[in-house]
Amino acid sequence: MTMIIMIITLIVCLLVGIPAAFSIGLSTLLYFVIERGFFNVPDLMVVNRTIFGMDSFVLLALPLFIIVGKVMNESGVTNRLFDFASSLVGHFRGGLGQVNVAASMIFSGMSGSATADAAGLGAVEIKAMKDAKYPARFACSITAASAVIGPIIPPSVALVMYAIFANVSLNQLLIAGILPGLLMGIMLAIFVAYEAVKNNYPSEKRATLKTILLTGKKSILPLLTPIILVGGILSGIFTATEAAAIGSLYAIILATVVYRTISFRKLYNIFKSSMRDSAVVMILIAVSNVFAWILIREQVPNYFTDLVVSISENYYIVMGLLVIFLSLMSMFLSTIVSISIATPVVVPLVLEVGGDPLHFGIVMVLTLIIGELTPPVGMVLFAIKRVGDIEFVELIKGVVPYLIALYLVVILIVIFPQIVVFLPNTFL
Repeated sequence: MTMIIMIITLIVCLLVGIPAAFSIGLSTLLYFVIERGFFNVPDLMVVNRTIFGMDSFVLLALPLFIIVGKVMNESGVTNRLFDFASSLVGHFRGGLGQVNVAASMIFSGMSGSATADAAGLGAVEIKAMKDAKYPARFACSITAASAVIGPIIPPSVALVMYAIFANVSLNQLLIAGILPGLLMGIMLAIFVAYEAVKNNYPSEKRATLKTILLTGKKSILPLLTPIILVGGILSGIFTATEAAAIGSLYAIILATVVYRTISFRKLYNIFKSSMRDSAVVMILIAVSNVFAWILIREQVPNYFTDLVVSISENYYIVMGLLVIFLSLMSMFLSTIVSISIATPVVVPLVLEVGGDPLHFGIVMVLTLIIGELTPPVGMVLFAIKRVGDIEFVELIKGVVPYLIALYLVVILIVIFPQIVVFLPNTFL
């Protein structure tokens, strides 16, 4: 009964607009207030569980990845990356749509955030496509869809969160996102090509080898960022947390010394913004750890597993049900909140049916990230609406075909887990 009251309290708090961290904190506090009437819960235990949630070396990667994304977003490299992508694929039918996807895939290796991609690189992409007379719906919808590649290709804040709550290797999880991220780009490119041919969208003039080399030269230093991050982890030179530190240092040097597009005063503001964002996530992790302890203590994961297994023990049916469950959750909660609440409940079920928590981590994060493209709480949609100055309903209509493309990727990685686990198993 107390558990039900706690869940209802959490839902009500979220519905009335109380921030997620405080909603989870208030509901867990109510649980202990009620339960103290039946047994004595030591206050020190609650404090210990809260602190334990933040006592993780892996968690150090979180603020560092945030700094990398913010510095790269503010440094002006987006134009360089867009020009380089344009020289490579702009000559295809609907060329700027393909450029949009290619640029987002490249930028994903630096930002790790769908919203950062949408707000930063998205502004450049949408302006270029509108100037080239592409329909606003097409420009904004493909920009929104390509932005969700960000949290899959490393670095990724969402994957850091899952690694903490599921207790899996962050090194392996980050590397596991590379092939699914590339597959997302390929699938979106196929859908862009179909729509471009169907609507006879224009193509850009084929770039000369000189132009490709020139734009590539201008982009080479930013392009080294994902190479340093991924290459260092794959080679075993440093861990994911150390990679985050080196990546943030490299991004800062690039922006302040090489390009000189960020002043030290602006860098200070970026640090403050990163600290605030990190603090929000840290508080969420702290209270979510207590929430997860309560769920485990009340055997909620066991009940959930028994419920789903009573429907079917088939691995693929269970994974399909989980994808539907996560998709519904992502419509109302942000990705980070969904990971912190759902991971302790669903991972035991995945293990029960013979699944791999590493593989499921990519399935879960990808499914939740797609929710950023669905109302009512689609953060990427709201970012693109603001940047692209488009009606919300028009944007949703344009995004629908790309939702199909992205869910096809989810289906493929569920059916073929090797897409996810091949790189980690081969190199780590």
